[in-house]
Amino acid sequence: MAIPFRITPLNEKEVLRRACCQDPSPEELSLLEECRRDAEYLLDYHITERNRPMNILTDPFLAETLRGCDSLIIFTASLGEALREHVLENDEPEKSILYQGLAAERLDALIESYCDYKERTLREGGAVLTMHFPYRWEGVPEDTFTATRIMGVSFHPDEADIPVPTRCRTCFVTDCPSRRE
Repeated sequence: MAIPFRITPLNEKEVLRRACCQDPSPEELSLLEECRRDAEYLLDYHITERNRPMNILTDPFLAETLRGCDSLIIFTASLGEALREHVLENDEPEKSILYQGLAAERLDALIESYCDYKERTLREGGAVLTMHFPYRWEGVPEDTFTATRIMGVSFHPDEADIPVPTRCRTCFVTDCPSRRE
């Protein structure tokens, strides 16, 4: 099934930052373009979500942080197995670093685009989402290609002090106080 939202465009500066290429050489930029072209055909974005009741939380920090919520959304974002296999089979260290930066940027873009989509969708029904937190779901790997997150849903945001998102990395305004790096 295709994801029902658009993912923000590739942010080359963010890829380079995550690959620790602060002042890339022309060769590194050329390698990045090659990696980007390869990834374009290999990326297979997936989101799997589950709505769960609040009583499944066993982590005291999360339970306290999300205490004003009515339910939870636990979701796993994945870039697909084809990219993972391609990167892991790659034997060029320079490319491997760039692939890791590219995968990290694309995974974050997928997560933020999904959260923006869910926020718009739920707002129509009067709900708000909290910020998302990393979450370990037994049996689900967590790496550069897959991440699991949890966020709360509240239909009564005025009655509780819930952590409303102060994000975005997707608008590319770099001097905004809400920007997350």
